[in-house]
Amino acid sequence: MLGPLLFLVYINDLNTCIKHSTTRHFADDTNLLYGSDSKKPRNKNIIRNLNKDLKSLNHWLLANKISLNSTKTELIIFRNKKTKIPKLDIRLNGTKLKETDNVKYVGIIFDKNLSFSSHIGIMNAKLKRANNLIAISRHYLSQELLLQIYYGQFYSKLTYGCQLWGRSQIDKTITLQKKAVRLMTFSHFQAHTDPLFKQLKLLKLPDIITSNNIIFTHNTLNNQSPTIFKDFFKPKHIKHRQFSLNTQLSMPNGSLEIPVYETTAGNKSMKFICVTEWNQIHRELSIDNFAKYSENSLWLQMTKLKNLKYILKNHFINKY
Repeated sequence: MLGPLLFLVYINDLNTCIKHSTTRHFADDTNLLYGSDSKKPRNKNIIRNLNKDLKSLNHWLLANKISLNSTKTELIIFRNKKTKIPKLDIRLNGTKLKETDNVKYVGIIFDKNLSFSSHIGIMNAKLKRANNLIAISRHYLSQELLLQIYYGQFYSKLTYGCQLWGRSQIDKTITLQKKAVRLMTFSHFQAHTDPLFKQLKLLKLPDIITSNNIIFTHNTLNNQSPTIFKDFFKPKHIKHRQFSLNTQLSMPNGSLEIPVYETTAGNKSMKFICVTEWNQIHRELSIDNFAKYSENSLWLQMTKLKNLKYILKNHFINKY
């Protein structure tokens, strides 16, 4: 399809007219991101800089004969729950932008506190409908076909963006996944689900999230992620010469430097979680595959992606 490609080429220089904000494009969806220190917000600077960028954006659109519906343009202020936000007069083409609590971007609903509660609520409603479909279909279909329904109607929604919303309250989502495996195996509604996950060879939601974090870290270390993530992770310099299997706190070569944050939000960031989970899984797998580790301490990083997915799945399922 040539149309989308030509459109991207056409708007490729839009960012050159924006001086204070960062531009992000996805197809015909454009975002301006402006960051400010919450301790020193300097509200006048925020208003002035944003209005300058929006004025420049409007001039660029007019010069390139592109129309923009100002009434459909959304303004959202991401902040901590305790942060007080004054009234902001932000305008685009003379129209004052109204602040919204939620905005949908590439299929993920971002709320002002980045709790992803709205996204999880809508997703859970879809998962309930998927469970209803499984409940009806299980009387007429084989378990193999039920698994296809699970992957198509349940798993696809469960995994999309899970690295973002998976850091929030997911207890209800976990309950819905347990219900799905009970339905597919005709088990009692209170049956213990670990054997069922193992029987169906399915990963639990927390392990799906961890697997996605490990795969993302693996891809980033091998320069397979977008360039914005270059040098996102730093290798840890291990002082000890030999990794001991008997020392619980020892870290093997191939571990990553854990970033230090002063806030709880920092310790919930994707970078922090990816590093801590990579170090933990790298250690566990190096113990299980000590011969590979002895031959090459960076064996996990050097493992092909297809093999890594297989290793991770077996590692988690064997714990059930």
